[in-house]
Amino acid sequence: MGTIGSLGPQSAWAEGAGLGGDAPSVDVLLPRHALGPWGSDALEWEARTTTDEDEVETEYVSGPLRAVVQRTVSHKTWRLRASIANSGADPVSLSRASLAVDAAAGQAWIWAAGSAGLVVVDDDRTSVWALALRRGSLTADGDETVWLEAGMTLEAGRRVTVELVGGRCRGWDEVSSMLPAWLPPLAVRGGEPVDLALPDAGVVAPGCSVEEGPDGTEIRGTGLKRVSVRGAFGEVSLELAFAPTLTEAATASARRLARQLGEQPEGGPPATGSDGRAESLDRTARRLVVLQAARSHEAADTVAWGLVPEVADLVREGGHVGPFTAAALAGEVQRRDDQDALEALLAALPGVEAEPGMALALTRVWAALWGLGRDPAPVREALARLSARPVRTRLQDVERRLMTGDPDAARRLLGALGGGLPGRPSPTRKPWEAAYAVALASLVADDDPAGPAVVQAAELVARRLTAAGPEDADVLAWLLLGER
Repeated sequence: MGTIGSLGPQSAWAEGAGLGGDAPSVDVLLPRHALGPWGSDALEWEARTTTDEDEVETEYVSGPLRAVVQRTVSHKTWRLRASIANSGADPVSLSRASLAVDAAAGQAWIWAAGSAGLVVVDDDRTSVWALALRRGSLTADGDETVWLEAGMTLEAGRRVTVELVGGRCRGWDEVSSMLPAWLPPLAVRGGEPVDLALPDAGVVAPGCSVEEGPDGTEIRGTGLKRVSVRGAFGEVSLELAFAPTLTEAATASARRLARQLGEQPEGGPPATGSDGRAESLDRTARRLVVLQAARSHEAADTVAWGLVPEVADLVREGGHVGPFTAAALAGEVQRRDDQDALEALLAALPGVEAEPGMALALTRVWAALWGLGRDPAPVREALARLSARPVRTRLQDVERRLMTGDPDAARRLLGALGGGLPGRPSPTRKPWEAAYAVALASLVADDDPAGPAVVQAAELVARRLTAAGPEDADVLAWLLLGER
């Protein structure tokens, strides 16, 4: 796809906005193909750009199609407007056009809900940039944010436009104020309804119970549900999350795991090599963490009976345990004062490596040793070693910053959680990564000014996760890793 608009790292006006040399960008991507009376062709766009002090306009032409993008940015404002017009005498069918959002070293968050939308870039330095949809439509399709659906027909003489307007915000509270005023919390627990205070709107909610009243509409359901709301503002597609509590989800997952243990399903080939064995043990340990939390003691005993000696063997052979193996061993020490688990745990601590969740797991180990009246020095030493080793991901960096008391760490985590907004990070994360971000909220200090906002945002993400996979032991184990 061709880019017709961006706020890029070489832009002088990006520098003028105080974004620096590695500026984030929002790009509008043109269709690559068109279908008209001539047949189907790949589009070749010819460009002409004009600029002034704070605005850049680019015109692209390909046959009867004319695309224009206008970009305005200053130290406080950011506007992006793009259009495609058909100046010919015949209708033209276009391939997909989309947005490409690059947060550079920061974090992007996108809510694409039809006639409502928000693009947020947390640049990890001094500010959060947010652009609200003012014209056009945005929809999410995997990692793509689509503003022109594939197959859309542009009639002769017609134009399609997308416009986003916003700027620099003081924080996520200001970003939230850019959402539609009528938008309710979209993730709820148990039997709570989503209360839509729009008495004149049309609501289509497949699989949900809908009760209309004089002041609005109450929507009830289970799991994730897609709801369409139509009003004077257009049509907005909402993803509602009706989630069980974490305790309810862990209990249901533990019942499922216990049944699987009873059925003794045939497993895959045994893991080979120390890394393969460590990964296999960590998968087993995630199940044990869920069973421990649900107090499913008989099933937990069965899993622990095989896990503990295997961990001891792995450590003796020079292998390294993963975060859930360490957390599960600590859980066994606390649950039934298992001395074999304690010995395996103490033997494993000198070899732990910097990987996602290890600092979280070590806080559990610390609590287990403290509860026994033992010196937690091995945990302090392990944390000191981890703090000197490189990390590979943004969330690992946040985890390290939280453990070392970085005053900016909670704000970075708030950005990773989307500040409590609906939508998704860009690029999208796997469910376990989202659960990892939620678990990191437990490391935020009680007196951190960003703490309440982080906890609230983490709860909303957790609700979406448990609504989507209420018995997913891998995701639940991550959520439980953050429980205290």
